[in-house]
Amino acid sequence: MRYHLVLLPLILGLVACGGRQTPEEVQPAAPPVAVEVKNLYALPVEISIRGNGTLYRLGTVHPGMTGSFTVPATVTLNGSAELMASPNTSARPFLSGPLILSPGAVVDLLVTPRLFNSTASIRP
Repeated sequence: MRYHLVLLPLILGLVACGGRQTPEEVQPAAPPVAVEVKNLYALPVEISIRGNGTLYRLGTVHPGMTGSFTVPATVTLNGSAELMASPNTSARPFLSGPLILSPGAVVDLLVTPRLFNSTASIRP
């Protein structure tokens, strides 16, 4: 019965002190990179991003529609990534070329009726 009297203050002390963090320990999360896609191509296109040694599928955007995607932070760790828009046909996919992406960046991808004329730009 006496051990309850010893353990109770010890447990209450641990619970009271355990959740505190100093301001130096708390770091805000970096805002994610966003990709905004407008598809003017005649077919649905699959949007992917390649970066940091991985290829990550973001999703599909149907003809005449827009899509918004969030890029996982692991893909943009080294800052450089490349977007790809690929129809589900044998057509050659559009590759944006290397994009230097920083946290919070927004990339506008315009998929045009002629896939090779598509553009990807980072908003200022």
